[in-house]
Amino acid sequence: MNISIGQREYLLEILNYEYVIPNEFHGCIKDAMKKYATNSRYSEATIDSMLKKPQSMATSIGAIRDNNLSLFRGKFAEWLACIEYNALKNKGIVLMTIINPDPTSKADLLHIIKKGDKYEAIPGPDIKCGGSTYVFNQWNKIVNSRYDIPMVDMDDILTTEEGLRMLTAKQREKFEQLKQVYPKKKPIKSEWSKQDINRLMMDYLKYVSDGITPADLEDTPFVASKESRDRIRAKLSKLPGKIENRSSWDEFCKKASELPNIPENYLNPMTIAKVEKKKLEEISKKALIENIKYANGMENNNKFKSIRGIRRVNKAKSKGFVKRVANFMGYDSPTEMMLDAGAKILIISSREVVNKMFRGGLDSEPSLFDNKEHEKNYKDSIEIKNSTNERSNTINSLHDSPSEHIVKGHGQHYNTREGRTWKEKEPFLRGKKEESI
Repeated sequence: MNISIGQREYLLEILNYEYVIPNEFHGCIKDAMKKYATNSRYSEATIDSMLKKPQSMATSIGAIRDNNLSLFRGKFAEWLACIEYNALKNKGIVLMTIINPDPTSKADLLHIIKKGDKYEAIPGPDIKCGGSTYVFNQWNKIVNSRYDIPMVDMDDILTTEEGLRMLTAKQREKFEQLKQVYPKKKPIKSEWSKQDINRLMMDYLKYVSDGITPADLEDTPFVASKESRDRIRAKLSKLPGKIENRSSWDEFCKKASELPNIPENYLNPMTIAKVEKKKLEEISKKALIENIKYANGMENNNKFKSIRGIRRVNKAKSKGFVKRVANFMGYDSPTEMMLDAGAKILIISSREVVNKMFRGGLDSEPSLFDNKEHEKNYKDSIEIKNSTNERSNTINSLHDSPSEHIVKGHGQHYNTREGRTWKEKEPFLRGKKEESI
């Protein structure tokens, strides 16, 4: 059977339930259990208890051994064979196929048929899988002792040429003899391949142990350890008694019959719940990221506004300081001071260029410009010196004058907040007054 991921998801949904036998089938199934029982000493009470007990794949978890899944695999194969019959093989008067409530019977499955107004349970096949020797020996027993019970060869040991090559020469010879003695008795080939059984079994074990579904595409292998068994038992112990996880065998038959039509994108309820949870987590994560971005944006805006405010304050302070310096230097405005400074820089730069031109590259001899500049600087220094001496003498003469005298009226520039202004000064008396004796 070419099974898709959607069908694998659907199978897990089917196997996650426990199933009860409808009351109308109790009578015919009870008769079949007695007829095909290996243990003929069952009491009526024991058989009634088996009929009423819910059946599920979960009850076979105890068959798992440390790092050995062979016994559990046999139980799992019974459920797959039951699904196969209900999905693909049952026709006509066959209403459904169920797992035999008697776990010791050679008839692992029972077919429920309807004859007229009555129901009848007939033996289904014995389900066998495993090694070539085990399967051949089981076939030999059924042919010789339970001819009325068929056998399904789940691993294709006796139903394919490849499987028959796994038999020893003696086993192969015996098999051919049985075919001649019982020409109508043949092992039944399953639609499930060996690989299908193993993959679906791993699906189920990972599903019940860790909630991993085929849609998760997890490749983590299941380890049949004591810890794994205990974890599965702990989870499955909550299953009995839950109405939402209980169904009937006629419902099982309906679900199994829908398997071939299940689409590739089908998801079972557990996977859907996981997908919805993941979506909510992604939405919450996006909302958190947006909130963080918004908070960071508000913080950055506040910082930016603060920095701009500082720059405006610093700029205002700087502008006021430059204005005061300009006024102190005797300029009407900072612009005037800057233009004057630029002009001076330009003059100095021009002087340097002209200086180099007139020198002609001779650094040892002064240029004409140098001589004129030297002469001008010399004259300026003499004028400044004379002016300084004259001012000094004037001040000394004024303050040291032994007699009082009149200072003539004159004008003078003053630096004020409004700019540089000119003020006239009236004549005034200055000097030491004569003292009378």
